[in-house]
Amino acid sequence: TLPRLFLPFAGRGRVCSDAAVFLAADDAFSDLAPLAPAVLAPLGTAVGAVVRDWLVRGARARFSRADLGLAFAQVAACFVAGLFAGAGAFVVALCVAGFAGGLSSWSALAIEMVGWWRGRRWALLAFHVGGVLARAFAAFLAGRARGGGAA
Repeated sequence: TLPRLFLPFAGRGRVCSDAAVFLAADDAFSDLAPLAPAVLAPLGTAVGAVVRDWLVRGARARFSRADLGLAFAQVAACFVAGLFAGAGAFVVALCVAGFAGGLSSWSALAIEMVGWWRGRRWALLAFHVGGVLARAFAAFLAGRARGGGAA
């Protein structure tokens, strides 16, 4: 073990040694805690976006319909959001704002829906506006029930 020297000017919980400076866990991480969601949310978003891309590519390859992958991603993201909505701030940042946000990309669905509107593809528009939005809301409620939260 390293020899330790307590220095009164180092503050509460700080211990100095020849090789390193040790900070008490509560002191070191309490200063960084407000930054954690800002780090966790982008990490979750990156993973969610990769999963969404995988779903869209898989649906395009298997069914020749990328919109089915996008629809599944929207519904799955709402389930994840419901599942973790009542969790702590770090879990919400990682799983809800991050992963579910990257997985869902409602803006991508909105762009597709405008294209279907302009192309007069009413069946696709009806499927996504009515079907996917209703399923997404139901998935959120199911996630909340599964996660133990109240909707």
